[in-house]
Amino acid sequence: MADQRHDNGRDDTSTERLPGGGDGPPARPRPHGVSVLFFHRGGVEAMRLDPGQPKMVVGRRAPAGLRIPDKRISHLHARFTLVDGHVLVEDLDSTNGTWVNCERITAPTMLAPGGDAILGDVSAHVVAIGPIATPVVLDEATFYRELDAERTRARCLRRSFAVLAVRPGEVEAAHAKAGEWAMQLPANLRPIDRMSMWKDTALVLVPEADAEDAIQIAHAVASGGGSQGGVRRVGVAVYRKNGSAPQKLIDEACNAADLATLDRPVIAASSTCSAAPDARPIFGVAQQQVVNEAKKVASRSLSVLILGESGTGKEGLARFIHTHSERSDRPFVPVNCGAIPSNLIESTFFGHEKGSFTGAAQQQGCFQAAHEGTLFLDEIGELEPEAQKKLLRVLEARTVSPVGSTKEIPVDVRVIAATNRNIDAMLKDGSFREDLYYRLDISLRIPPLRERLDELERLVHRFIQEERTIVHDIAPEAMTLLRSYRWPGNVRELRREIRRAVAMTEGDLIQPEDLSSHLHPAEPPATAADDGTAAPFRSGAEEPPAGRDLRSQLEQIERQKIEAALQKGNTKAKAAEQLGISLRTLSRRIKELGIKLPER
Repeated sequence: MADQRHDNGRDDTSTERLPGGGDGPPARPRPHGVSVLFFHRGGVEAMRLDPGQPKMVVGRRAPAGLRIPDKRISHLHARFTLVDGHVLVEDLDSTNGTWVNCERITAPTMLAPGGDAILGDVSAHVVAIGPIATPVVLDEATFYRELDAERTRARCLRRSFAVLAVRPGEVEAAHAKAGEWAMQLPANLRPIDRMSMWKDTALVLVPEADAEDAIQIAHAVASGGGSQGGVRRVGVAVYRKNGSAPQKLIDEACNAADLATLDRPVIAASSTCSAAPDARPIFGVAQQQVVNEAKKVASRSLSVLILGESGTGKEGLARFIHTHSERSDRPFVPVNCGAIPSNLIESTFFGHEKGSFTGAAQQQGCFQAAHEGTLFLDEIGELEPEAQKKLLRVLEARTVSPVGSTKEIPVDVRVIAATNRNIDAMLKDGSFREDLYYRLDISLRIPPLRERLDELERLVHRFIQEERTIVHDIAPEAMTLLRSYRWPGNVRELRREIRRAVAMTEGDLIQPEDLSSHLHPAEPPATAADDGTAAPFRSGAEEPPAGRDLRSQLEQIERQKIEAALQKGNTKAKAAEQLGISLRTLSRRIKELGIKLPER
């Protein structure tokens, strides 16, 4: 988009003060014109209105002064007129209308700087501007409103934008007055970028920019201080990638700027603080087959049925498939079928029209919400057969009809379903329709946590990190108890246990006594031969506690054998010789089993 600024109005001497008083940035001339930015699927168009050219017609074809290539824009759609620093908007009998404040206008309507109008699907945003040498610096509240409006546009038009947090170079910080250094930033920004000062940080809203564009602009800003000002430090947060809420994006950008250095002046929020929990899924050896299958499925728009016990991570696998698909930048909409009352199934899935039932307002269904993206139907096995029938029809026809409407609305949705029920048994007794089962193209089965113990330690450390407390690790003895448990509730139960343990511990390390009592093996009953003291080691022939699976039983026997050998042999070398294994293998197993060496 061409730069729409120009340097006239030099004799305009009226000024207004910026927020922050005398110590803030210098005063700027009052704006004498406006730009109207039009955000559409093909990009951004800008229209300049000033006393020399106060009117312009917007449309799709000539003779419109500004032509926007969008099919919902009429040939001559609306007229924009500058009136005392405001913009008068007049609809020219367009097909899809001109909208202000969510209402279709039928008479000329005034927009102040910062105001918005919608032409069909195209968002028009009014920006007051002055001479090129006097960049607009927004106050905190206005910047936040602009950021929120940009989020709305990005969501509607499926576009991206970014927020930059800029800290001054060392020389700039030392010698410039408070905020004055930021007046040089627009030289490295685009005309549509917006800026605000928050304490010692300049925040920049970068519309119509993906991560690559934002990083490029950030590097230009970082080096813009030159040899006299020093290298600026810039944090970058991108909409959707690093968050969607305005404050979340600001926080992520500021946190990234905190980590920037002279050698690495630009930091993207996605690669920032190591203290932030890693959101990537954890897949161990037992899950490699299902992961490989999921990657293959992700590249095609096949529907998927994920099977597995409750708490195994079925939604995590569904998100993994979505993230690795061509729909990754489109919505992922999770729906818990088991939580939907039977009389609201149609309304939830397909939406409803205004007045379709008492007090009903028009509501979009989850299929429309997930258009061009992924719809995750969790607990699909809880749906009644009649609801399954309606779901099957949508999967086959690829259209939905909202409750109270006869209109068929096309939807492009990838469906990933999941259930913890025995699907084979349900097919036999008829509680799950065979035609729906065969319409779900691929089935993937997630193994339970007890078959994925190689993931346990990484999951534990992630859950500890998620709590964000002083607790940073778990004692080997406590980890041994976790490894010995069957985890009927799988990953969900493990997360709950770690949350409890973090709350119970009094130090920075989870100890065995911090874990729930049911994780501790029962003490063996006393015998007549006992002298009142507990034996340090139990016999390897002793039957392990009930409820343990074979792997846990074998580990318990191995642990007892190693402990007995260490107690008898006095050194690890002698214990290894007694056990008939190498010293290296013994050392590894001592670490993996969390065995404490006997004190000498």
